[in-house]
Amino acid sequence: MSTFSILKQIERQMDRFTDAEKTVADYVTENAGRVTQMSTKELAAACGGSEAAIIRFCKRLGIQSFKTLKIELAKDISANNDMVPDSPLQFDDDASTIIQKVMFNTIQALHNTEKIVSVPSFTGAVEALSKAERVYLYGVGGSAVVAEDFKQKLLRIGVSAFQSADNHLQMMMVANAAKHDTVFLISTSGKTKEIIDVLSVAKEREVRTILLTQHAASPARRLADIVLTMSEEEQNLRIGTMTARIAQLAIIDALFIAICSTLGQGIYERIIHTHEAVQRRKS
Repeated sequence: MSTFSILKQIERQMDRFTDAEKTVADYVTENAGRVTQMSTKELAAACGGSEAAIIRFCKRLGIQSFKTLKIELAKDISANNDMVPDSPLQFDDDASTIIQKVMFNTIQALHNTEKIVSVPSFTGAVEALSKAERVYLYGVGGSAVVAEDFKQKLLRIGVSAFQSADNHLQMMMVANAAKHDTVFLISTSGKTKEIIDVLSVAKEREVRTILLTQHAASPARRLADIVLTMSEEEQNLRIGTMTARIAQLAIIDALFIAICSTLGQGIYERIIHTHEAVQRRKS
């Protein structure tokens, strides 16, 4: 069974830490067992840093307290996650090994995302989407597939949802968006130019924006009103951003269920009606 690995999260974000945070990160990764027995004051003294840097370090990882960091370190040590391969890309793997690795990495991404997604941000996104007169959905490449999936879900419950993979149409839609609308964007890196352009126009028009992206600093993250964070599992060489897509779809599913719950019992009648209408095409 896969578990959230705080040590792997630290490793993946090492080049994004400030110098003070990197000092903490280096000490934690080299002395994980010892850190589980320390206070913030003791860790600060041991690594030559400050207690403030330790707290910032925890928050950058998506961990809300040093106590939680110590718990996750203890779990990592117990699970000995280094025994499990981290990447499915090994050209000499047989079919059975490929299946095992892909399934492991997928489950790992879901566990890690569950740990770091912000409940207040999630709640804010549900409220904005539930109250919006129109929802505009944007994604590029693989993220466009996820945006289209969300559009279909929202249309099933009577939410006016609009999505296009064409960037020109995207810009036209957001240019006509109003304050009572919501723009929902999906970007794995948060650095895609088309996504940043849409966010910039939405900000100019004072339209509320929600961004679903990985846990890393990015231009899109700085522009969005609400950010839904998923874990960063992909390596530099990515094959279809596999784990990112799965994590995106999981958050979309959670949003959809929460929106249904917010809008009330009548929503389920709409789901039944749309299901029956679609079934007619199959008979």
